[in-house]
Amino acid sequence: MVAPFILLSLVLLVPTLPSQAQTMDSSGGSGLSFSMYPGVNLPVGDGASVASPGLGGTIGAEYQFAQLPLFLGLDGYYGGSELSGLGVEEFTGSLSSFSAFAKAGVRLPLLPWLRFTVAGFVGGGYSMMETDSTAYGSSAAPGLGFGAAAGVELPINNSLSFGLKAGYLAHSNTYSGVTVQLGTTLALQGAGLSGKGSLAVDPVQFDTVFPVFYKYYDDNPVGTAVITNNNRKRLSNLAVTLMVPRFMDVQKTQTVPEGLGPGESLEVDLFALFTDDILGVTEGTKVAAKLDISYEIDGKPRSISLDRSLEIAHRNALTWDDDRKAASFVTAKDGTVLTLARNVAAVVRSSAFDSININVRTAVAMAEVLALYGVSYVIDPTSPYAELADQPQVVDFLQFPRQTLEYKAGDCDDLSILYAALLEAVGVPTALVTIPGHIYVAFSTGMKADEAHKLFSRPDEIIIRDDIAWVPVEITILKEGFLQAWQIGAKQWRENASRDQAKMYPLAEAWSLYPAVGLPDAESRIAVPSQSEILSVYQTQLVRFIDREIYAQVSRIQTQIASSNSDPRYINRLGVLYASYGLMDRARAEFNRIAQGNPPNVSALVNLGNLHFLGKELGPALEYYEKAQQLMPDNPVLLLALARTNHALENYGLVGRLYTQLKNIDPALAGQFAYLDFRGEDGQRASQASGLASLVVWDE
Repeated sequence: MVAPFILLSLVLLVPTLPSQAQTMDSSGGSGLSFSMYPGVNLPVGDGASVASPGLGGTIGAEYQFAQLPLFLGLDGYYGGSELSGLGVEEFTGSLSSFSAFAKAGVRLPLLPWLRFTVAGFVGGGYSMMETDSTAYGSSAAPGLGFGAAAGVELPINNSLSFGLKAGYLAHSNTYSGVTVQLGTTLALQGAGLSGKGSLAVDPVQFDTVFPVFYKYYDDNPVGTAVITNNNRKRLSNLAVTLMVPRFMDVQKTQTVPEGLGPGESLEVDLFALFTDDILGVTEGTKVAAKLDISYEIDGKPRSISLDRSLEIAHRNALTWDDDRKAASFVTAKDGTVLTLARNVAAVVRSSAFDSININVRTAVAMAEVLALYGVSYVIDPTSPYAELADQPQVVDFLQFPRQTLEYKAGDCDDLSILYAALLEAVGVPTALVTIPGHIYVAFSTGMKADEAHKLFSRPDEIIIRDDIAWVPVEITILKEGFLQAWQIGAKQWRENASRDQAKMYPLAEAWSLYPAVGLPDAESRIAVPSQSEILSVYQTQLVRFIDREIYAQVSRIQTQIASSNSDPRYINRLGVLYASYGLMDRARAEFNRIAQGNPPNVSALVNLGNLHFLGKELGPALEYYEKAQQLMPDNPVLLLALARTNHALENYGLVGRLYTQLKNIDPALAGQFAYLDFRGEDGQRASQASGLASLVVWDE
């Protein structure tokens, strides 16, 4: 009976024998397998007195789980024995049993080429007894059965293994006995079997892919795979590649050791080089991912291919396990963002107020234009940052700057991303600021800490990082104005920084890990406010800022004016203060108060001329300078003003005489304006290059 079982196993085995492109695999794998185990039955207990050892065996099917040692299955059993005994009379006969059992067990590796199994089973069957006794006769009856068995398996290749097992079997209506069986197991291809090599690849796990980080996955894993060499020999030239057909142009080759010894396992980090086509995913989806593994054993090439599913989130998805991830949404090079940002920057650079830090002026204008454009703060009821920031695995929905401009609404993260993108688009460095339950923005002034502390009247409202002054802006209160947004942002920073709960992430640093991406869709067209509208809201808010900054100085000078019976020196000093901060109308009013005196105040005449010079009104400027020259011809500030005005009018002969006179009186001042020694285009280029074209020296 044993021979037919083994012969049948070998017949079924022939199609699965290893060819030149296949090798053996000793992993248990996962999936469905079939077994044939012939053997012998050894009665024990009372049954041993009447039943002799007999032949039997099982034919079964089982399912091995992929990531567990557990298997479940069904077995069909046959057992036979010869009977003899003395009772009422001496008799002989035979006993046959047919049973079906449900089984559950575990399979554990002992060595790369050997496995241990143990299982328990329970079921029912039918027994038939035939005797020559007139007392017992012949009979048949159903009955219950149960038992357990343990053994070892020797894999021959990916599909076939031989095994030896022993166990105990009890039938309720016949005898109990020990079984010893030798047989084969034939496995079908399963999730953990290669089918073409001596490797087990299990488990293969992928994280959810977030499209906005598609560049990030080139250097950071999207998943892992565990590779085990179940061959008895060392493999070499190991190579692993990953391909996601819809969203990758070429396979991504993974970094792995060149070889793997017998029984060794390796966890491989899986990287992917996605294309920007993945940004077209507007709804979460699943796609196919193909893992290819190649290697050699004894110089013969082997390969494995596995197909898995990969989950891709929608393009606006993000988890807050790292706040720096928001940097990928700050798309400063987006066409819509550039259009708005550059229109605003053009207004800022063409207006006055050059004495104010350019980054501050730009930040003021950007904030005011967003309010003018109608962008509003709206809490996202489905994914507010305040709740999700403490749940790092929950997926949030973030808007790209272009989307926020289109919707004219967003929550704190959306507005912060938009504001940062606009500033970065015109060269103003920004940072994301996080405090518990909230995110907002800070921008760099580019000034050193000591310079900023001297310039700003409220140094506690700036953040010093690496000796550079940053201004925090609570962008969610746009409609209350830039100054209020600055004050609230500074207050939040102070309160949380004192408890070590405030963090700042400069975009330039965050982009190195989470690069910004651009939406592939057609760019939207937004209605940019007119230059006059931008200038109006910008100047209104900037004047408020200036008034706050110079309030103490203005109050002190006005007190001096009152106590000195309107001394022209103090009136002129107040005009210079206003002019230095770009408040030209106020400055002109103060200068005119003393320029009409008898005699006129020389400093006021020079400074009135300066106002016209800055406005490119060279004729009126020259008239004021010449009036002052009649009163004080050797005034160095006046000589400089006359030389510069005549240089602009290309009166180079007069410029030479005036500039020579200035060099003799005040060489240091003359040295600052060396471009006056040049003529024509050379002089203009030198003036522009030195940054002196829009700078005047006020006569105090």
